[in-house]
Amino acid sequence: MALTVKQEKRLLSSTLFAGCNMQKYRPLIQTLSPTSILKGQHIRSLSRPTSALGFLLDGCLDLYNSNGVLFYTLELGDFFEIDPIFSHIQTVLPWYLRARTNTVVTFFDKPVMLSRLEEDPVFARNYMHIRADFTQNLTRQLDHFTAVSPSVALALYLLGNHTQYLLKLPDGLAGLARRLNISRATLYRALSDLEQRKLVAHHEKTVHILDHGKLLLFAYNQSHVQGDISIE
Repeated sequence: MALTVKQEKRLLSSTLFAGCNMQKYRPLIQTLSPTSILKGQHIRSLSRPTSALGFLLDGCLDLYNSNGVLFYTLELGDFFEIDPIFSHIQTVLPWYLRARTNTVVTFFDKPVMLSRLEEDPVFARNYMHIRADFTQNLTRQLDHFTAVSPSVALALYLLGNHTQYLLKLPDGLAGLARRLNISRATLYRALSDLEQRKLVAHHEKTVHILDHGKLLLFAYNQSHVQGDISIE
């Protein structure tokens, strides 16, 4: 089964094809097939190329480690399996991509990616941007997990994930606690700490950054307190 017109448009409007000759890529896109994933199903259970770049056409995917810690969430329009497609390093402990909702994905296998990267410098540049953004997101997540305190971890997460100073939590504080790898009780204390400092306000499934500059100063200064480094 081929992609629908809507799915083709969504893929061609992604970062990977920005500035590319769309007419040139339509024949390739028309060879791709959508793959449906039921809520709760793992990507690893699918029959698909072992080395392939994935694209999320619809739905939501959660990336977990082997201990069940939620590392980050992929949403509509995101790419995944960005590192494994060209890496020769074998992962010792597996990661799992699981559908949070009924989801639709498609895949570019490795030979296709290699030919496009060799033949189209614009496509290659776009792929490098995607990889760079992916690496930056991983660095952000490491900052959360290695923060000096839960309050700093929460502050860093808010600074990196807000939209117009607002963070929506479709899975509530329980989901945010999983992403930060802390208990809900610890998250409540961290949130209360930031609220008392008048840096954020929380209401149901939203967190509003009240003062972005002060929140950034708080995260930075708390992270460097042991080295007596601060910024004013």
